[in-house]
Amino acid sequence: MQYIFEINLMTQIPIINIGPLFSQNASKKTEVDKAIARAAFEIGFMVVVGHPKKLEVGQDQRDIMLKLFNLSEKQQRPFWKKNFASENSHIYRGWFPLSSSKAHNREGFEIGPDIVRALPSSSDNDILYEPTPIPKKSDLPQDWKKVTAKYYIGMEDIGNCILDSLSRSLTINKNIFRNAFKDGISTLRLLHYPKVTTKLNKREDLPNRYTNFQGKNYEQVARPHVDSGLLTVLAQCGIGGLQAFTSEKKWVEVPIIDDSFSINFGGLLELWTGRKIKATKHRVLGQNTARHSVPFFFEPRPSTVISPLPIKTAQKFKPFYYGDHLWATTTKFPENYGLLSLRSPRGDYTEPKINF
Repeated sequence: MQYIFEINLMTQIPIINIGPLFSQNASKKTEVDKAIARAAFEIGFMVVVGHPKKLEVGQDQRDIMLKLFNLSEKQQRPFWKKNFASENSHIYRGWFPLSSSKAHNREGFEIGPDIVRALPSSSDNDILYEPTPIPKKSDLPQDWKKVTAKYYIGMEDIGNCILDSLSRSLTINKNIFRNAFKDGISTLRLLHYPKVTTKLNKREDLPNRYTNFQGKNYEQVARPHVDSGLLTVLAQCGIGGLQAFTSEKKWVEVPIIDDSFSINFGGLLELWTGRKIKATKHRVLGQNTARHSVPFFFEPRPSTVISPLPIKTAQKFKPFYYGDHLWATTTKFPENYGLLSLRSPRGDYTEPKINF
């Protein structure tokens, strides 16, 4: 079986069967390592298939989780972040409503590790360890919390296997990444993009809200960007629109395949690996239909020190705490505007040169 191939001549997004990463077959694991390394070092984007069925991360599970968006606005509001509903106390986790951006074109619910495990006792004074506000059981589909917890664990398993693979290719000890993610604060984000309406089509003072692709105008419901962190595992939920920007300076569609996940690497991982791993710009074009997606942002614990890795291509930079970097970047996004002053840096933080 081939583990990497091109969809067609118009795309450079590799598709990789990661099944062997969960096995004891050393030769097949090596083959997959090479495919992942090529995707990470040359392209910065890939689609993975073949994860074990025991990981409960399929469309059936996502359908249950996404029913959260069936709640009425009245039911939603207690879970809106404080910067959108001043009567609420939660700030970092929870719901950001359609009103979180001028475009009114997406809403989301952000879930932290407390859906799976108790937060560390040392986390009380760090907003990044804020517990996730969960709607009451009677307002959610049956077993919603149980399903969501298993999905979160499955995403961690996939993320760890990919980072283990990259560690082998970078010839570094896998415990560098593994230890960083002990008591990590990964975010599971449920996203809903509503169908385009007349209201949404009204032009507002938003730079690059619309773009032309192959002779047709589209709303960029997510404008071109590079993820600020390390690794993103994304389920597209059956609707297209996600595009990656290739080294040939062309936008290409990221293929949608049943039971697959799109993987992209963040700007921080590019910096941390001495630019060995590529962080690729991507965007989402509206498809004139409602769209859901479920990204999992694989994030280490806030106290992780980011310093040059022991690899030949490592470039010197001033070490910093991951939490300081995350807070400085996430508070630039609409769902977290105005929150920067609520968390003081834990170290001497200077924003590194990362292209977002």
